[in-house]
Amino acid sequence: MARLAVAERRTLLLDAAWRVLRRDGVAGTTTRAVCAEAGMPQGLFHYCFASRDEMLAEVVADVLPREVSAASSAVRRRGTRVDAVHAALLAYWELVEAEPETQRVIYEITAVGLRDATLAPGVRARYERYPTAVAEVLLELGRVRRLEWTEPVDVLARRVVALLDGLTISFLVDGDAAAARGVLASFAADLARHARGVRR
Repeated sequence: MARLAVAERRTLLLDAAWRVLRRDGVAGTTTRAVCAEAGMPQGLFHYCFASRDEMLAEVVADVLPREVSAASSAVRRRGTRVDAVHAALLAYWELVEAEPETQRVIYEITAVGLRDATLAPGVRARYERYPTAVAEVLLELGRVRRLEWTEPVDVLARRVVALLDGLTISFLVDGDAAAARGVLASFAADLARHARGVRR
């Protein structure tokens, strides 16, 4: 392999880790397997990551920014406040439907992290960032649509997280996308009731 900067090697290893995780699961994602997938000597791994668990924590952290970006962009679409809330939820959901294996990986790492003290901090960090990220989307929706929320935004954000988490797991089990979209539409209407217009 040509001489690469550490940042470039990290990117190659993370991309390879995603491929191995989707194919072989957490148990099969060893440093040896990831380096082989990346076409990189195993001895270079520890120049990029302190451990396999640090790499897996990076994998978990990699997903949330894409989800937030998609949802934030969606709130700018035209329509009613219900349409705006629904669009933000659907933006996340379309990522789930398009990449169910990505969600399986995240939940597998989460489940393993509940019993693995070395993985637990990365899992905990994701679940600490998740409500904060959703709250930012709700506040962005309020700014764009000139709305204010009638319930504390952090409470609403945790409701959204709970709904999306449960719905994602259900979809991964039963594969019923139509049912999931129906739940999202109903929840969007309910969530929009907690917003009211702000006078100009």
